Amino acid sequence: MKTNVGTVLLICLGAVASHAKDTAKSPNQPAGDVSFEYRFDDRLQQTPDSLARQALWFRDAKFGAFIHFGVYSTLEGEYEGRGSGFRYSEWIQISAQMSAKEYHAVAKTFNPTEFDADAWATTFKDCGIKYVVITSKHHDGFALFDSMVSDYDIVDYTPFKRDIIKELCDACHKQGLKFGVYYSHAQDWDEPDAPYLNSRCKRNVLHPDLLADFEPDMDRYIAKKSLPQVEELVKNYDLDLIWFDTPVGMDMERARRFSDTVRKYRPDCLINSRLIHRGKGKIEPEYLPLYDYVSIGDKEVPTKKLPLYVESPDSVSSSFGYKTKGNCYYHTEKEMIHRFVHTVCAGGNALINNGPMGNGRLDPEAVRIYGAMGAWLKVNGESIYATVRNPLDEKPEWGDLSASKDGRTVYLHILEWPASGTIAVKGLPATAATYLANGENADYAVEGEVLKITLPSEPLDPYDTVVKVALSSSSK
Repeated sequence: MKTNVGTVLLICLGAVASHAKDTAKSPNQPAGDVSFEYRFDDRLQQTPDSLARQALWFRDAKFGAFIHFGVYSTLEGEYEGRGSGFRYSEWIQISAQMSAKEYHAVAKTFNPTEFDADAWATTFKDCGIKYVVITSKHHDGFALFDSMVSDYDIVDYTPFKRDIIKELCDACHKQGLKFGVYYSHAQDWDEPDAPYLNSRCKRNVLHPDLLADFEPDMDRYIAKKSLPQVEELVKNYDLDLIWFDTPVGMDMERARRFSDTVRKYRPDCLINSRLIHRGKGKIEPEYLPLYDYVSIGDKEVPTKKLPLYVESPDSVSSSFGYKTKGNCYYHTEKEMIHRFVHTVCAGGNALINNGPMGNGRLDPEAVRIYGAMGAWLKVNGESIYATVRNPLDEKPEWGDLSASKDGRTVYLHILEWPASGTIAVKGLPATAATYLANGENADYAVEGEVLKITLPSEPLDPYDTVVKVALSSSSK
């Protein structure tokens, strides 16, 4: 039997708090300004160590599967008629104002008997996904791995009695996929010492037994639960990446403790910026040595090329956890492919989320959307994997551009078919142009510094017609 070093009390969070509190401002940020121009100074540079870790696999991967799975998956966004108005179902404990007793009762019944790690990993690989990141512990404090730090985990607290993180880690690596875990290192609604984002609801609604004069101690929480569980994860699981989130209360000293722990056991394991930065917060250069790449805002697509390598935590739907109650929508396959392409062409990866059902099966609609993306990648993958960002100053009105690493090939992603039937791009000394959809030559001409392509009457691909352009010299 393990020792539970945390008490089973909740920290009260506002029912309308966002998944990552992305709208929080740093002291010098103009009100309402979350622009990329404000957040990313063009002089920012990642450390040589981070660049080396990225180069091992991350920059080439481009397409990851994000998985939000846990106790909340069984509730599908509503509890006893409460909470369905909030967009993220994984926040049901807060949006439904569930007491510790209520949420723990649900946790005790969590039994995803149809979970099949090998089936999940096979599906992801077939859809062109290169890495997988799953919630090992979300803000509710419940762990999907066998923790010696707390019994509030899927092995000790539920009838399922299996370590989902271990099974999925092994299955992904067997399929040649990289594997990582999400870990909520600051927020933990089951721990009274962990910080919270706001005080819009009363603490006694969620944990009525907590004394009125209770004073939370974040460092006590970090020492007793958060940091020891992160140490368990990096020691006991073959992790390629660890994804931190909602760094409320984190400062340099606290963040360094987490970063140093990861580096001690897994020097090549990637760390994301939400260790210390919020998704839409300003990137401060002094923190760059603590992490390897930038997680931008939830479901955010870059609008410009950025000086640091980024990852967009996107989702196939408006929620991250599985949601059927209240307002929820799925993106179309066309929307997801366009969002994906723009993210890659700006210089980043797309970590696209699905929320499995409470029974352990993947959401069929998420699988369908992944499948459409995978089918498109089977034809057009060379314009995505192992590419670099748009080599030109701006993206064109009709779409976007990616390029090969050696700069000798540029890919024109025609996302919106121009009424004129032609496209023109300045600064590409083309020697050949072919359509990836059918391998046929494109009708092109080079007039001075301008490449002009006369297009077919209709798109060759319903989502993105890609023209592969060979250049007479490097476009770098």
